[in-house]
Amino acid sequence: GRPNIPCQSLRTRNMSEQTEAQYALIRPHMSNVRRPGTYDKVYNDECVFSFDTPFSPEGLYVSLSNWQGVGSAFLAAHSEKTASKLYLHIKKTRVPKPPEETKSAKDAGSLDELLQASALANRFDEVRMMSVVCVAEGTGAVSAAVPFPSSDDLPRAVAEAAEAVANHTSASAAAEVATAVADEELLTSKYAQDLPWLQSGVKISPDPKSWACEESGLKENLWLNLGTGHIGSGRRQWDGSGGLDGALNHFEATGRQYPLVVKLGTIHAAGADVYSYAPDEDTMVKDPKLAEHLARWGINIMDLEKTDKSLAELELEMNKSYDFSAITEAGAKLVPVAGPGLTGLVNLGNSCYMNSTLQLLLAANILGPRFGGAGGGRALLLSGLEAGGDPAGDLLIQLAKVTLGLESGKYAKKTTGEDVGSSLSLPRPQMLKSVVGRGHPEFGSGRQQDAIEYLEHLSELIQRAEFSRGASLPYSPRFGASMGYSLETRLECLTSKTVRYAKEPGMILRLPIPLDRATNRQAVQDHETKRARVEGQGGTQGVTQGNQAASQAARRRRRRWQGG
Repeated sequence: GRPNIPCQSLRTRNMSEQTEAQYALIRPHMSNVRRPGTYDKVYNDECVFSFDTPFSPEGLYVSLSNWQGVGSAFLAAHSEKTASKLYLHIKKTRVPKPPEETKSAKDAGSLDELLQASALANRFDEVRMMSVVCVAEGTGAVSAAVPFPSSDDLPRAVAEAAEAVANHTSASAAAEVATAVADEELLTSKYAQDLPWLQSGVKISPDPKSWACEESGLKENLWLNLGTGHIGSGRRQWDGSGGLDGALNHFEATGRQYPLVVKLGTIHAAGADVYSYAPDEDTMVKDPKLAEHLARWGINIMDLEKTDKSLAELELEMNKSYDFSAITEAGAKLVPVAGPGLTGLVNLGNSCYMNSTLQLLLAANILGPRFGGAGGGRALLLSGLEAGGDPAGDLLIQLAKVTLGLESGKYAKKTTGEDVGSSLSLPRPQMLKSVVGRGHPEFGSGRQQDAIEYLEHLSELIQRAEFSRGASLPYSPRFGASMGYSLETRLECLTSKTVRYAKEPGMILRLPIPLDRATNRQAVQDHETKRARVEGQGGTQGVTQGNQAASQAARRRRRRWQGG
């Protein structure tokens, strides 16, 4: 007779057969999988062609071959043109926390508490779901999806590549960190040259899993004292995170003789985060003898890879997670609007000059006919695939990405109440900023710049890029045709009455406007009167109080993060 097979066994066997069938689709493409290294660019936080992110409804697909992230709308084309078949699908969701587990802005008694209340970690739990997917040849549809990292049978090469892609610092974050580091040059510690050390015979394992604070047993934010070999947790931060002051307490307990500490997990061939506890330094520093100092404790700097976030990365992440409009007057009297052509751009830190220039060009109908849906926008995006290069580094492609994103209204979200001013869904034009600022001493920095100078620089770069494209440019007329003017000068000889004409091209027409001819003269006078009255009553209080408070709070927070 027919054997009696339990239903659970049948379900298990069917699931195994389905899983094996999916693995059979994945295995043929293993040879094209690459594991990114420390210095490789991985776009795991935003699509290179749109502003889709892992938080978008359909998530983000990151190629395991070239590490480019694409939204669902570009997945089929990207797979076809680049021959990428295996992708890591990342889907993130923010789940609101119960009210009893959050800090209320209404109960905040200080600016720090108000910032903590605005933090994403205070208001939401973040859920991340990932899977390794295979895109079918020809159709561009997802033919297999294996949950990651829950599946133990995933081929090792694929699993290692997926893990590296998932945990890698994103290219945009790396660019922001590089800008911040360049703007704040570290000094070499005067204690590094002749750093004293205790020859205790201690050897530190190169395995990160074995590292732990010697006092508390904490496994995160660990700092190695370069003079004693002691491992301690970092400082407790203003918001309760960080550590339990293990490394700092050890410095005090040893008579302040061994001031330099290095953050474990940030050590790699190019260096690491080093902090000096010495009272006359008390800041991040450079240690030119870091490799020698680590070797004392059995650590070969060339053998380690970065496994933890640097302080610059932590600071950047924290700046993104707080809503600074909560402690300023920004948006207090504005009515939120949203829709096509009504999409804002996130301020990346002193980038308002760039954002205002882009919005001006869009409103003046200069970007749209060239880089938008009515122009060559879509064709430019697809050209990035056919070129086989780096679309994130192509100026025209990134202009098309920004223009289409702002035109569509897809990323505009009308908010009310506590969410007014929130930038959770707004575009972050970091890729465009990096392209335009590449190699430029000012626009490549994080400092504030002049909008007119930026417009002139951007126009020059666009015209160069258009010229290099030649006949393949998918729109006309070119950018310069709408941005320039010709200034004609007439010179007449008073004796011979002969005349000579000269034409000079230009883009910015600077016209001095006398104040007595201003149509809003009364409003200007009222503003100046109010400013004088406020300054006479309280100096910095009044119209600038909120912004200065935000700046002071940010500076306090930054100093507290700069510590072992």
